[in-house]
Amino acid sequence: MWQDSSHTPPLDFLFSHGGRVLEFRRRRHRIFGFLINLPIVSYYEVGTLLTPTHAHSALMGVFGMLAIALTVFVLRETSDDAHWEGIEKYVKISFWGTNIGLAMMVAMSLFPAGVLQVWDVVQNGYWHARSLEYIGNDRSHFVEWLRLPGDLVFILFGSLPLAITAVKAYLGVREEPSGY
Repeated sequence: MWQDSSHTPPLDFLFSHGGRVLEFRRRRHRIFGFLINLPIVSYYEVGTLLTPTHAHSALMGVFGMLAIALTVFVLRETSDDAHWEGIEKYVKISFWGTNIGLAMMVAMSLFPAGVLQVWDVVQNGYWHARSLEYIGNDRSHFVEWLRLPGDLVFILFGSLPLAITAVKAYLGVREEPSGY
């Protein structure tokens, strides 16, 4: 397997340690976790868009990638080498699609929207930052729409290739003779 293929790491290894390779997953989890847990920050930011920033980066960036790593590990172990060659490219695309899509969501929309909302909390009060006047203004809508490119990358190049991988692996297992 891994040792026989010119030191190419298995793809489940990429998902489980991909953030360490990119060094982005660990940093964003630590930064956003630290940011929202400071008492003075928590006083102003609880209920603002910094909370979903931390939730998205922690849940998908850490736990979601581990779940995908387990899925890829199981799919690889249940597929033979001939079928896996046709499936592997979808896993690689999914790895980059999920990481890049999540980074785009956080960097382009969630984090900037959270910072702007916390700034409004400090300037005008929490009641104003949660009011329809703030949430419904053009700037808030624009930042919300900036999330769309990241969502599309995540879905089209992350989730969809992973679903194709699962279906192809399942069909490959179903095609093999049972041997009984």
